[in-house]
Amino acid sequence: MKYHLVALFDDKSNDFITSTQQKLCKKYKLYKTNQKFHIPIQTIINPDMDKFNKIVLDTLAPYKKFKVQVSPNLYLDKSSKTLNLKVQNKGYIIRIARNITDTLSLSGFTLKNDYEKNLQIYIANSNYTIRKSLSNESTIALTTKTENSDYNFAKINRLELWKPINNKKEILIKSYPLREY
Repeated sequence: MKYHLVALFDDKSNDFITSTQQKLCKKYKLYKTNQKFHIPIQTIINPDMDKFNKIVLDTLAPYKKFKVQVSPNLYLDKSSKTLNLKVQNKGYIIRIARNITDTLSLSGFTLKNDYEKNLQIYIANSNYTIRKSLSNESTIALTTKTENSDYNFAKINRLELWKPINNKKEILIKSYPLREY
């Protein structure tokens, strides 16, 4: 079974992304995603959970809560047919993802190594109109207009391990909070 390690936002960043999602969905008649807003870090296939928890806790021990810069442009992911916000200036989150990936792969875990190109926030499921209009264009779909400069940065406060099932109550396997400043 596949498990997903994801980075989650604090309440303030989550509220702002939620308001952006609501405006976008209302304007373009899109369907909201059912999951919490997150940045996928790594996909692990059939892990030994005790060994995995120890490795992730040891790897995340020196890391503090951090901010990521979010692009105001919305992108269409053609494979999953979703609109996403891309993460820019991804130095700190890439370092965490690389450390976790390298440690897990050296320990014999089966991973899906696409973390560098997969750093994005899923906002909404695209509809036929947007997919058709963007089929001939580049991947940039829309630019969100904002007066708030806090939109460029979102704060990550924890990582979580998710099991991809339809029941929201059973999706969370383990939470890994990051240290305070």
